[in-house]
Amino acid sequence: MGTKSKNRFSGWALIIFAVALLIISGLLIDAPLEPTNKAYTTETNESQVSPDDEVVRYNDLSAAGQDVFDQALRADGIATVNQSPPDFDYPDDTMDYTYVEKNGTIYTIGTGSNPCRMCALVEPLGIVVGLAGVILLLSGVYRLISRETDAT
Repeated sequence: MGTKSKNRFSGWALIIFAVALLIISGLLIDAPLEPTNKAYTTETNESQVSPDDEVVRYNDLSAAGQDVFDQALRADGIATVNQSPPDFDYPDDTMDYTYVEKNGTIYTIGTGSNPCRMCALVEPLGIVVGLAGVILLLSGVYRLISRETDAT
């Protein structure tokens, strides 16, 4: 009798483990595969801006550009932004700097992108984990069904 409950438990354990793997698989497959854009803003002394440098007026930025600038201005340090308006460049692994004038003050906004180096592995890993979950789920159900048929 103890053997039947032990075998039944192993079937339930496989099913629970399989469901956990399927959830993890769904999270991996739905993971964002885009690079993360970063921005930060600092106030700049006008004497540091050369006459050859372009200073963009805040009102000339697109609505998305103003939003990125404002997010970076509010952030204490580097802000992660979910958009990449064409007002700024987002080079990989470096920062691009743009002078922006807002309310008579000149700011430097630095923008960049952290490329997703693991993105090529995330989706295949999610698929493999999902397949393992399906196999374990079927094994657990088979164990439960075969133990109940053996008991009768």
